[in-house]
Amino acid sequence: MKAMLFAVLEDVHATEEMLKGLAKEGFNGTVAGASSVHRAFAGGGASLSLSDFAEGVKEPNLTVFFIVDEERLPLLQRRIREATGAFKEIHGAMMVIPLASYEGSF
Repeated sequence: MKAMLFAVLEDVHATEEMLKGLAKEGFNGTVAGASSVHRAFAGGGASLSLSDFAEGVKEPNLTVFFIVDEERLPLLQRRIREATGAFKEIHGAMMVIPLASYEGSF
């Protein structure tokens, strides 16, 4: 069975190095910029437009999705904990969602 590991991590140099290392170990995923709801609405506006996102402003966090076989999940989790110092050196969080259905080539 497959699982999705979802992580939100600070966008710092060490995060990039961690992701490069995971890729070398055969883990593949999707990375996107992310911002908290609080930060997104800190300017007082009630909504955001597409132009707000189209400007390409660098966000302080990365969202990372990995689809992995359940057998490889503990290794991926361990590598992320090691690289982040259990989220004390690189702040963030990770969650795992079992996938009842999966189609694709990851």
